[in-house]
Amino acid sequence: MSESENHLKISNQTFSNEIDLEKYVEWNALSRIDFIDCRFKRIDFLGKIINFCNFKNSEFNDLSFRKCQFGKSTFENCQFGEIDLTRAELRYCKFLNCRFVDCDLSASDFCKCVFFETSFNNTNLKFSIAEDIKFWKSTKFYKSNSNEFVEVKNQSNFEKILKDMNLIIFTGQDEIENC
Repeated sequence: MSESENHLKISNQTFSNEIDLEKYVEWNALSRIDFIDCRFKRIDFLGKIINFCNFKNSEFNDLSFRKCQFGKSTFENCQFGEIDLTRAELRYCKFLNCRFVDCDLSASDFCKCVFFETSFNNTNLKFSIAEDIKFWKSTKFYKSNSNEFVEVKNQSNFEKILKDMNLIIFTGQDEIENC
């Protein structure tokens, strides 16, 4: 752990319950913390505020971020598995080379977010909206010969955007038939 540039840096830690993180939560919020190579599992963040945090090479498993508010946070090389992000609000967040698997992002609101090389597998995005977001359209995920950012300005159906860009993958037969 170190502190520089007004950010606390935490490396190589595993947080497996709310008590593990309690000392970093102030006024129901996590703020100005850099988590590097950390693992988060079985934690309920219900309604918490997460601002100005950076997560690098981190794993999130079996967590609840229901009704959380994320602001100006960056997730780089992160893996999200079985995460509940229903009704979460994400503003000015960046997702760089991230992967969502078996997550619930239903009724979430994404505004002014950037997604670079990020994929969504078996992820529920029903009723999620996106406003003024950018996706990196690369040959890795999108059937195109170019690499470029695609901007979505107006409020849109987030699930439809991801399907159109081939960034969302369903492996269950029922989900494939409903696409």
